[in-house]
Amino acid sequence: MEKHKGYQKHLADIRQIGLRPFFRKLTQDIPALYRLYLRLTNISVKKLSAIPNIRKASKMLDIGCGTGESLEYIRKFLNPSAELYGVDLEKNPVLPDYVSFLPCDIEEESLPFEESTFDAVISNFVIEHLRNPQRLFAESYRVLKGGGYFYCTTEYYTSLFCPEGYNFYSDPTHIRPWTKKSLKTLARMTGFEVYKVGVLRWWEYLPLLPVFPLLNLLTPNDFSFIPYEIVGRTVYIIARKP
Repeated sequence: MEKHKGYQKHLADIRQIGLRPFFRKLTQDIPALYRLYLRLTNISVKKLSAIPNIRKASKMLDIGCGTGESLEYIRKFLNPSAELYGVDLEKNPVLPDYVSFLPCDIEEESLPFEESTFDAVISNFVIEHLRNPQRLFAESYRVLKGGGYFYCTTEYYTSLFCPEGYNFYSDPTHIRPWTKKSLKTLARMTGFEVYKVGVLRWWEYLPLLPVFPLLNLLTPNDFSFIPYEIVGRTVYIIARKP
């Protein structure tokens, strides 16, 4: 059987759950609102602007690009002129045409690019699926130009304590969660300089904290994630290739 067969369809289907299609359609022609929509539905985009060279990078790669929402955010709001590339086990059916896609199993294959090709490499919610996580960092290091940056987000150890639906092991392809220290150690082992590491929190949902049980009753969405996202269940690192 193909590795993680059906996972890309699962990611595409998530975009159609509950109120997401309605708000995507409602906001996509209004830049300020669409930016807010992406920040409320994809926590990994929140720190993309903290990558020091994100606005002037000419070529960027997303390892595990999935539906391409992170690259869409970059194209629309941070760097519309950059060449965007993506790799994943297979191409997602909703990946935008402006992303140059190549299939790659990062755990077992080298990235299909020469050394020192990209100004920035990002990888969101990939490393928690890998049994050999150092390969992700090593290959990112190889294809980055000197002075380039690697941005990685993943499940924080606190996700082990989340309820059903948001628990780390609710995804059957997950291997292990991460901590700030483990990400920093892996980056340094691979040769990176650690620029920034921290926990991502959805502060935008704070006003809904007192009423999320009521929202669960009144809407088709499950808002039980709100307390856990405010505490923080996603960790990120930005590392620089010397």
